[in-house]
Amino acid sequence: MEIQTDRLKIRKIKMSDAPYILKSTDCPLVSQMYSNGFTNIDKVKNYINVLANEYDSGKFRTLAIANKGTDNLVGSITIDIFPMFSRAELGYWINKDYRNIGYATETVKATVKYCFEVLSLNRVQAMTSNPASEQVLKKSGFLYEGTLRQYAGINDNFWDCKMFSILKSDYISS
Repeated sequence: MEIQTDRLKIRKIKMSDAPYILKSTDCPLVSQMYSNGFTNIDKVKNYINVLANEYDSGKFRTLAIANKGTDNLVGSITIDIFPMFSRAELGYWINKDYRNIGYATETVKATVKYCFEVLSLNRVQAMTSNPASEQVLKKSGFLYEGTLRQYAGINDNFWDCKMFSILKSDYISS
């Protein structure tokens, strides 16, 4: 599976992405998404091996966001698909060196298009506690649905998450 935009390709994560993933998890906004704590390259490589096994079995849940020209990893997106409910949930991060240049919005818009036009889903949703990510979702046509109190947490530190979604009917009418 690969999705292409003008500047990016959303593709399988590969072993050569390991140093970029490790570097990216220096950022607390990224590292909080990984409960396994990528503290060294071996942990990242083990994770990539798990993804490779998923790809081999036909699952394409977590993918790289790479620069189209250089193929360097700039982030990652996870698409949790729930076929029974005709919906997907997105989660994504962008390396701090590549933020504020529209990569996240470009990725989310392309992924939403894929979910509706290729997978024929009815709903795509995402939760966030990050104001910048909230703006990405709004620019991508998502609507705010509500706040889930203390929805996420690590150890005894919990935080609220805002739920956003876009329906196929919203996508078609935009």
